[in-house]
Amino acid sequence: MIAQDAQGAELARPWVEKAGGTYRALLDQYNFIGKAYNLKYVPVGIAVDETGRLVRPVGSVNIQDAEFLADLKEWAETDGIAKRWCGLPGGGLPQPMNPGEKQADDHFQVAIALLQEGKKQEAIARLKKAVRLDPQNWLMRKQLWAIDAPEAFYAGEVNYDWQEARKEAEAKELLKSE
Repeated sequence: MIAQDAQGAELARPWVEKAGGTYRALLDQYNFIGKAYNLKYVPVGIAVDETGRLVRPVGSVNIQDAEFLADLKEWAETDGIAKRWCGLPGGGLPQPMNPGEKQADDHFQVAIALLQEGKKQEAIARLKKAVRLDPQNWLMRKQLWAIDAPEAFYAGEVNYDWQEARKEAEAKELLKSE
């Protein structure tokens, strides 16, 4: 399991513990995995082989789905990749970011540094710039939301109605302004 939280492991830990896994969890605070595999939303499921090749399309994972579970077991036990997992763009290898994505990530990385210095408002301003540059990057957007409105993210269940309302407000304000 890989958790992504720009604010650090302490905020991600309760969610990892709630998942109940008996395996190690990695915190990708700086979004290295997201950048490498062009992951722009959470939660997401990926399967990567020992060479770093993505062997399954990025998408949701439901371990209760018998078909998915069979495919996963086949891959784990035989290294055989299910046919519906094949045909990935770029051969499943990490892809470079385009210039807009790179600029957005630059702002994201500065925001993390600002958060570590206790400069929350400056970090929020940088995250807003990142979202304007890469508006389809829901991972960055949700980091902005979690910092700006932690009660909607860290207090119980995820509030999807709040997220939808926030998305609509951003379409009117954040994404139309500079």
